Amino acid sequence: MNSKSRDIILAVLTLVAVIGVVPTKAVAKGERQPPKKALITQYYYETKKPIKAAITVSNPTANRAMDRWMTIPKGTIVLGQPVVVKNKQIKQITIKSTSLSYAVKKTALLPGYYFEQWQDLTGNVAYSHARFKKVSKPTYTLPNSDGNLYLGSVPKAYPNTFLSDKVAITADGYVERYRYDPSNGPEGFSNRPIGMAKITKSTVKGNVRYLYYRTHITGLNDQRVRRTGQYRYRLKLADQYIRTQRVWDGGKQAFVADIYYAQYRVGNQAYYTEVGEKAIDD
Repeated sequence: MNSKSRDIILAVLTLVAVIGVVPTKAVAKGERQPPKKALITQYYYETKKPIKAAITVSNPTANRAMDRWMTIPKGTIVLGQPVVVKNKQIKQITIKSTSLSYAVKKTALLPGYYFEQWQDLTGNVAYSHARFKKVSKPTYTLPNSDGNLYLGSVPKAYPNTFLSDKVAITADGYVERYRYDPSNGPEGFSNRPIGMAKITKSTVKGNVRYLYYRTHITGLNDQRVRRTGQYRYRLKLADQYIRTQRVWDGGKQAFVADIYYAQYRVGNQAYYTEVGEKAIDD
């Protein structure tokens, strides 16, 4: 996600905090497709050596947040964004920490602290060809999404989004399932997923992705397709259509932003994921 997009979403969140419940409108299939410039920009890199990066953790009891160091192993694929470019050369990137698996992030934890589960970025990370190589988008990842899918259909009211069980398709190749509980941490999610599996194979046929892994994930309708080996279970993800929320600013008496979501079928259940955002006057 580029800095302009982050500014838009931060502005929207500020409106939610100041105004309270924000009336929005969900647009039906075919009525409104996201313009190309509204789609979330994605860049993928593979680490060529272990990389240290700062990640934010928060303690709701102490009302405190802090940055902790994690080490991303060599050979890990990350979702990143160039933030410093000089003479057409990338000097620094940020990494979308919510697109990294628990297996990578867990070393940064402290007792009583929680990872942010939405929109979190690492601090700036020095980029060089000795440290990273740019790679093609992995076939298991979702188009224009950071890989976080939320159970159900897109809510009509913006503040109610992202308040349901979550499935994460991480950049480093895991399927993770998280249960939402509003009493659990600052955002309703535990640090450790209630189920996870390393993706061992992926295929794409039209609007459908098939992800294969070795162990069943409880709560997902993955299908057992083999008795032994690394491809025992298969999860089907079908990209269905785009829905739009148009966010209203009661102070300005005007619509201020469009947020775009892709609706998916994951196994036999409906999930949605953000794929774009755009200010109305942009």
